[in-house]
Amino acid sequence: MLYLDNSSYKPEDARYLKNKARSLIPRDEIIIRDARVSSHHIEYDISIANDEDISDFANRLSDIGRLADYYEVVETHRDKPQAIAEAVVAFNEEKYWIAHEILESVWKTCQGNEKNLINGIILASAAFVHHQKGEEDICISILQRALKKLEKAHGIYYQICLDGLKNSIRNILATGKVQIFRI
Repeated sequence: MLYLDNSSYKPEDARYLKNKARSLIPRDEIIIRDARVSSHHIEYDISIANDEDISDFANRLSDIGRLADYYEVVETHRDKPQAIAEAVVAFNEEKYWIAHEILESVWKTCQGNEKNLINGIILASAAFVHHQKGEEDICISILQRALKKLEKAHGIYYQICLDGLKNSIRNILATGKVQIFRI
């Protein structure tokens, strides 16, 4: 994942930003799969060769924004508390795809109600990935599924206030207006 600073773009600009990046960098040099727009950054889902310098590619995208960060998505084993803490940070930084990926590694080892709880948080993350692409209807649909998975969850799970999470989702579903929240 490549993150550029976002000065003025909105989620509905995601398709334009993906196409603009593709026009600036030939497909044989880098694969740009998707673009998502958060409050603070533009997230590009990319693939580059291991020996390539990501800052070179970011410099070629400087008309869009300045390099803010990058994250190599690889499945790594983390203990549950560490993984959940990292996922919470990613979610709260509006890096929902990363939060989703990290939580999937936890979800694979869970069972029963805990598996549903983690799946609910994964679905909330996935919903906001769609919001960042300007796909509000899909976001709301996925949040409905997330709330169903979270229905038996209460209290605090690690540092996540589950009742607050569910209330934030309920507010979005009641108003039909997606609003970013922190967990």
